[in-house]
Amino acid sequence: MEIRCIPTLFGLPEAEKLTELNRGHINRTFLADCGGERYVLQGLNRSVFPCSEAVMDNIAVISEAFGKAGDIGVTVPCFIACGDKTYAVADEEVWRIYRYLSATATAADKPAAAGLAFGSFIRVMEGRKLSPAALPKGYHDFGSYYMELTALGGRAPRLEELKKELDAVFTEELPRRMIHGDAKTDNVLIGEALTVIDLDTVMEGYAAIDFGDLVRSVCKNDMSDLSPVRAAAQGFAEGLDGLLTAEEVNSLYYGILRSTGELAVRYLADSLREEKYFRGKTTEDCIARAEELMTQLEAFIAARAELTEIISDSFGSARLAISDLL
Repeated sequence: MEIRCIPTLFGLPEAEKLTELNRGHINRTFLADCGGERYVLQGLNRSVFPCSEAVMDNIAVISEAFGKAGDIGVTVPCFIACGDKTYAVADEEVWRIYRYLSATATAADKPAAAGLAFGSFIRVMEGRKLSPAALPKGYHDFGSYYMELTALGGRAPRLEELKKELDAVFTEELPRRMIHGDAKTDNVLIGEALTVIDLDTVMEGYAAIDFGDLVRSVCKNDMSDLSPVRAAAQGFAEGLDGLLTAEEVNSLYYGILRSTGELAVRYLADSLREEKYFRGKTTEDCIARAEELMTQLEAFIAARAELTEIISDSFGSARLAISDLL
């Protein structure tokens, strides 16, 4: 089936115009103009998400949770139905579509808003159950990624040392929550509300993973200005509204190291195999990105005292009004 015809499976006109959006690493994403309206059309990558139907079933649970949360200023996309599902299968590929959401600002420029969105996401999803079949086995497991790297013949002594440190923090006793799993600023749209997008990776995991991804995405290698980190941390704390235990708050700094180191390991592994996880990346691209992440990791380690102070202050005093963030 031609891609321009996929919208008809959802009761929409076929696309008069399709523009591929190349910002994502995993799924194929198009901006589709259908009958004078604009939609985001995505085909899920089965090599990454072999149980794509389970991904969409999980997203239905997420949508229900936010539907029951009331007007909290944070929401998720509303996927258009195909029969009793929010996806359609064409030529063995799972497709979904939702109305294009215009943004009035970018979350990268408003880190407090991004923090509030992801903190609220964890709070809204508290107590929900999702199918673990939606994600590849070992997703966000630092140890599994490092073992994969060594199996491919790669070696990174600094990351092996980091693994030992993280193993002492992220134990079975540390609570797990339903987290977003890809909590970077690109995945929050700021408009009439804060909309959290790219829900494929929602999973049971440590809140520190989302916090670490958030900080990594708002912070550059230059650590001379930590104001974006402070804003993100304050927003995250406000969104959580006291949900985390003291042990979880203490783990947040290590979440920064874990998320940055994990991504470095994954890019190093991708540089050693033919079939890349990160779509469209060459071996050289993967090595360059891994080197950037290692530099960022060392910067976070050097700024440990400042970062832990920011976390402590933020979780003791965060009180933000959502009207100030939009």
